[in-house]
Amino acid sequence: MSEEKKNILHMMYDKDGYPTWQTQLSPEENKIRATVIVPPDHVMPVVFIPGIMGSNLKFIKPLDWFNGGSNIAWRPDASWFTGKTFGNLNPAQRRMVLNPENTVIDESGEIPDSILRFFKNVSPNVQANWKSEFARRGWGSVYLNSYGEILCNLEWNLNHIYDFDQKVTDQGHALSSYWQKDILGVEAATNHYGEAKQHPWGEIKSKEGYEFLNLSDLKEKVGDKYWFPVHAAGYNWLHSNEDAGKDIAKRINEIITHYQNLKFDCKKVIIVTHSMGGLAARAACHPKMGQLEKLKLVAGVVHGEQPALGAAAAYKRMHAGFEGLPWIARALGWSGKEVTAVLANARGGLELLPTKRYPAGWLRVQAEGRDLMQLPKSDPYEEIYRKRNEWWRLMNPEWIEPSTQPPPKNELDNIWKEYLKRLKLVEKFHDDLGDYYHDVTHTHYGADFENQAWTNFTWKLDKGFRKDEVTTDAPTAEFVETDALGVITIRSHFLYSEYKMSKPDLPGDGTVPAVSGADTAIKAKFAAKMTGFDHQGSYANKAVKDVTTYSVARIAKDT
Repeated sequence: MSEEKKNILHMMYDKDGYPTWQTQLSPEENKIRATVIVPPDHVMPVVFIPGIMGSNLKFIKPLDWFNGGSNIAWRPDASWFTGKTFGNLNPAQRRMVLNPENTVIDESGEIPDSILRFFKNVSPNVQANWKSEFARRGWGSVYLNSYGEILCNLEWNLNHIYDFDQKVTDQGHALSSYWQKDILGVEAATNHYGEAKQHPWGEIKSKEGYEFLNLSDLKEKVGDKYWFPVHAAGYNWLHSNEDAGKDIAKRINEIITHYQNLKFDCKKVIIVTHSMGGLAARAACHPKMGQLEKLKLVAGVVHGEQPALGAAAAYKRMHAGFEGLPWIARALGWSGKEVTAVLANARGGLELLPTKRYPAGWLRVQAEGRDLMQLPKSDPYEEIYRKRNEWWRLMNPEWIEPSTQPPPKNELDNIWKEYLKRLKLVEKFHDDLGDYYHDVTHTHYGADFENQAWTNFTWKLDKGFRKDEVTTDAPTAEFVETDALGVITIRSHFLYSEYKMSKPDLPGDGTVPAVSGADTAIKAKFAAKMTGFDHQGSYANKAVKDVTTYSVARIAKDT
């Protein structure tokens, strides 16, 4: 006798996020059975934390002159906003719009069909229900053109481990093709800590020896045990990552309480991060900040492309703006003036600078192949960031609070004092965070020669009035002017010289150098050193999505 035909109903959600199903009565002669797949009683929410500029922001008090008085302050998914409304702002206007004191997180971003690939297989009423549920889980707070891929991948594959359309055997339900081929089916590689072995996901390292999930573990300790609702936790990236971490900790407490109120067994979450979101997550777990690890509310953290030690690209952007496609660069900040106007006033942005733990000597001045300067020796804050008059300084004082007219000297002094106050808090955050990571950390990071990043930033002599008489006092020469795009003119005695910024110099992901991403791997239980993607597009890469899904499952299995 053939197996009875069945119609598997899609799980939907009531207004509180509790699972529901909808079906219709049918005539007796209809032998197709309606079947529901009930999720396990144990809930392990997955909370995704985006990078800088990856969260939507709105105004506390809208600006009458900006965007028709709308409350939208930052909405990267909206091309009309980034391309026209925001992309055409001058530095002074950018400073007013992206004001840390007048912005908060905005969860009202649209969730378009285009980012939800599995929508094509469901009816319009199911689509609408899922959109409503994902909005409740915070998906509208993040940049979905970058992060929709990973949110969807985790939501679908973690909660569809089995293929219920296949016939049940003595071994139970069969795994989905994704878990069979892309996770368990990937060639196994086992190694001891301190060694590395090439793997389809990259170069794998593990403290405890690398072991793939086996079939029984995946079924019994993951698929049969947990429901994994995926949440997104946007945050105000203009604020300190410590503040963001405390806000995220509060949000995670609310998520756990929510599922407990729905009568599910929910004790911990798994955090997945991108870029600066890794700093915010570490702050959320830190015993003196968000305290999530102390409260035992996090099973583990999966970091992706984290600038753990900072990135020299942050210095570069203060001088020459964002790199990338023209429309992206224009939206984020085409020149150093535009970037400085925003990030010099935003502790979150300043916290991406290289820390004291970053390899020394990353800021260099060269002429005719000779190193004339290498800083810092030990402290980038004292040796670089607090310098006001040196031509190679981090911060041009006149760009911090831009206006149509140069500010009076006493006003510029006050602007500089306020910057130094922010910088002191940034330094304290870096020192307090130190090398702290959650005890159960997985990480992946880019180390690609095709996507090099600024590990070292070098000002190179391009031309001078008398190039054959270049002197070694160029680092202490007098500043003349800058084009805010990577060219600085200086004067030393009677010589005028132009110095141009160098190109990215060592493997990375185009933004975060491998040396910074690799810091997370030192304490991680699992690390993948990867290639084949750039920084912002990392979570659209299949290998990155697969290794992240594996890491979440592995953390759940070991919990």
